[in-house]
Amino acid sequence: MRLTSICSLSCLPLLFFAPSCIGGDSASNFSRQAFDADRAWKDLEFLVEMGPRRIDTPQSAKTRAFIRKELEPLGWVFEELPFPVTPPEGAQRKGELTGVNLIARREGTEAGELWLCSHYDTFDLPRFVGANDAGSSTAMLMEMARQLAGQGPRTGMTLVLCWFDGEEPFHPLRWDDKNNSTFGSRWLSEKMQKEGSLKNIRALILLDMVADRQLGVSIESMSSGWIRSIFEKTASALGHKQLFVDRREIKDDHLPFLRKGVPSADLIDFRFGPGNSWWHTREDTLDKCSAESLRILGETVLTALPLLEEAAAARR
Repeated sequence: MRLTSICSLSCLPLLFFAPSCIGGDSASNFSRQAFDADRAWKDLEFLVEMGPRRIDTPQSAKTRAFIRKELEPLGWVFEELPFPVTPPEGAQRKGELTGVNLIARREGTEAGELWLCSHYDTFDLPRFVGANDAGSSTAMLMEMARQLAGQGPRTGMTLVLCWFDGEEPFHPLRWDDKNNSTFGSRWLSEKMQKEGSLKNIRALILLDMVADRQLGVSIESMSSGWIRSIFEKTASALGHKQLFVDRREIKDDHLPFLRKGVPSADLIDFRFGPGNSWWHTREDTLDKCSAESLRILGETVLTALPLLEEAAAARR
């Protein structure tokens, strides 16, 4: 991901936050959903112990196998979607590579799909373990999958979980939207657009860098306004009024979908260390992360999900 601009929430119009204003006229629409942060933390520990999980490496394949081993018995139907990647000229890694997007589905009884996403590859730097980026969101999405699982169709829209590969740029080159970042999300959004299936996505939520022990999440400023509003109101109603700190224009895996008309939002803490100084460095380690941060954002997303589904259905 790459930061381009910042707006503090203090500069935005004041919103009235209360459970009764979320998703309808009655407070009965609001129901707190617990998130098992201890279990997510164990997944994060396993990922960090694995070491670097760069695109097209044995550790990348091991990550996918770990996710599937944990979640397939719960009823999720998985698909691995390989795609070609060519590192740009000047990158340390050479030659043709193969990335793999990992998709899990739980079919629903109603039309439309809700997508929860993360990237699972780590920055292309040797000995970079990526505890926060992207171990934290990979683990959070795994735990959400456990809590959203079930045998047989769910009542409502189809749930799709997506772990993107190839979000990170190739070292030492800088982030480039066209040829040195978001390889997996760009490829998948183009594939779905050609197939005509992109229109099935009613909302896409991207999680990134979500376990900072000093948690302060941005709702990326280009994200769909109605999705931003639901998350901000949900956090306030849960008592997490300081969770969302600003709106920043950040280039990330949601943009290829957003640019093609898919309602999308990116939840990301891009203040990792003083001046974001731990980002893309070997300081991105487990001791900089917190299970409590996983809990706060995890329960916010799970609580907001039925409200997002209701709002998405009403928009059609």
